[in-house]
Amino acid sequence: MIRPLISLFILFTLGTYADEYDFDMESIETKSFECSGYLRSEYKYQNLNQDSPLYDLQHKSDSTQNSSLNEALFRFTYYKDDFKLIGALSARYNNIDGEDEDIFTVYQLYAHNKLSVNHSIDIGKKTLKWGKGYFFNPATFLDRPKDPTQPENAYEGYMMANYTYNKSFDGNLKNLKLDFIYMPTTSHINNDFYDGQSSNMAVKLYLLYLDTDIEFIYLYSNQEQDKIAFTFSKNLAAHFEVHGEYAKQIDGYYAYLLGLKYVTQSDVTITSEYYYNSEGLTEKEMASSIKMEPFSAKSYLVNKFSKKEPFGMVYSSVYFKDMFNLQDNSHLDTLGFTYTFKNNLEIDFSYNLNSGDEESEFGKKMVSDFAWMKATWYF
Repeated sequence: MIRPLISLFILFTLGTYADEYDFDMESIETKSFECSGYLRSEYKYQNLNQDSPLYDLQHKSDSTQNSSLNEALFRFTYYKDDFKLIGALSARYNNIDGEDEDIFTVYQLYAHNKLSVNHSIDIGKKTLKWGKGYFFNPATFLDRPKDPTQPENAYEGYMMANYTYNKSFDGNLKNLKLDFIYMPTTSHINNDFYDGQSSNMAVKLYLLYLDTDIEFIYLYSNQEQDKIAFTFSKNLAAHFEVHGEYAKQIDGYYAYLLGLKYVTQSDVTITSEYYYNSEGLTEKEMASSIKMEPFSAKSYLVNKFSKKEPFGMVYSSVYFKDMFNLQDNSHLDTLGFTYTFKNNLEIDFSYNLNSGDEESEFGKKMVSDFAWMKATWYF
């Protein structure tokens, strides 16, 4: 299995061609460098849950806690003929209750080379962003887990080599895309994916068939159990989309997701997802756990409602999101308002409430509720 896949990264054909045209080349000269990004400042005012087991565990004595985050994210693309250098760099300063932390992260930095019309290869640190879910992605085998509370955030990729074959067709099958991934781990490379030396090979087949996005994924590892996944996304109407994912470890866990996105006639966008993980914690296991990973239960239901330009207020939107733990009936509810100024400055203010029984996931959070202000300038 491994040798044929590795061969695809080694064996390729470079074709060159030249044609003569009678026009000014400078008039159609493309950019050699593009950049974008943002400057963001966040502030949280948090009320603490003094009945939480974490409150005593962390030796807290105050009833409130403040935190702030300042981040600069810089994305760039350098073009040279069929070659691209793509990067995303982040510098963050984090302060939680007076404790400072400086973090510099290379989210992405990889070389892309278009070998021919249908063939390309990427080598370097890359985020794949596989899967169709908005809040959860059980099929993202080679990506870091998404934060369901901030699913739109950028996140760090892994070092890999990615060969892609892409071809379009006429007929029911509109597009076919085949990806081969090789991702090693050592004590210095991708060591937070697997703590040791391993070789990981993934194959993803993407099909646009009858206007339906379909993906089949297979992951081989010489150290862990292989995994398979299937995803789909379909627009049933211009205002109604459904999607889903199924992932399974051979002789191990399975997880799946079903979701929809619907826009009403009054321009209210509804995004809903149900997520299940067979390895998640039960109600009794969560009750007996003092500290657990976020969203570690077996099943969740997430609903988000957003409305653009409420009451005719242009450049603004309001939203409400409910993240419901179906094992213990606890919630994280968010009510927010955003406004975008003409200079690309966006203000996002929200109130967030954890609620549930004392032994439930959100009921035992150390933070009971918090106000969250985010100011982001995009460039």
